[in-house]
Amino acid sequence: MVTRRRWFAVLAGVVALGMLPVAQAQEGNSLNSAERLTERNVVSLEDQLTKGLRTFRADQQQWIKLVVVEVENQRLPRAMVNVVFKWARQRNPKVPFPYFQFAMRELAKRRGVILP
Repeated sequence: MVTRRRWFAVLAGVVALGMLPVAQAQEGNSLNSAERLTERNVVSLEDQLTKGLRTFRADQQQWIKLVVVEVENQRLPRAMVNVVFKWARQRNPKVPFPYFQFAMRELAKRRGVILP
């Protein structure tokens, strides 16, 4: 059986040899996780939001199209939409759209963009 003291000694040796990455301070210009998501997108934003937020009604899909147009016109950043999308799905996986809609309206209002 490995004792706690032995385990810490092995771990310290692994870190000292550079076999285990050590946390580094975040640089000022680095991308956050939401901005990195835009580099790996394989579906359009409209498909991501429509399918991921489980929108079935026509009025919900029209609202999603308004958000997509604002992102394409660069009035809303895609990273912000991705963060709210992820948050809404975590908040309520079965019905995420109302959470997404509420949060997007509030954050867009802070940026001077009015979403109906």
